[in-house]
Amino acid sequence: MNRVRLLLGALGVAAMTYAVYGSLTEDSEHAVGHGLFLVGVVIAHELVLMPIAIGVGWLIARWLPGWSRGAVAGGLYASAVVAAIALPFVLGVGRTIDNPSKFPLNYGRGLLIVLGVVWLAVAVVVLLRRRRVRT
Repeated sequence: MNRVRLLLGALGVAAMTYAVYGSLTEDSEHAVGHGLFLVGVVIAHELVLMPIAIGVGWLIARWLPGWSRGAVAGGLYASAVVAAIALPFVLGVGRTIDNPSKFPLNYGRGLLIVLGVVWLAVAVVVLLRRRRVRT
C-alpha cells in the first residue's frame, strides 16, 4: 500500500508541477490570473475544505455506530463530488440571455434527484447492516 501511496503522491506532484509550469510559461495576458487562481484553490482547499472534512469525519466517528460509518461517509463523499461537479451548472455560470440552449435543463432539480438517490442507497445499506448486526 505504501508504494501505491508513493506513486499517487508522485503523480500528484507531477501534475501540479505541469500546471504551474504551463501557467508560468503561457504567452497570455491571463498568466497572472491563472497563477492567482491556482494559489486561491490551494488556500481554499487547505483552509476551508480540509477543516470541514476533518470536522465531519470526527462527528461521524463520534456519533454514529461502527456499522453505519462507512456508508454515511461514502454518501457524504459522493454528495460532495456530485455537488462540486453540478455547482457551476446550478449557478448558471456562463449563462447568457441570448442563448437559452446553453443550459437547457433544470440542474438544481437534477442535483436534488441525484442526491436523493445517493442517500436512498445509503439508507438501504445502513438498514441492511443494522439488520445483520441485530441477528
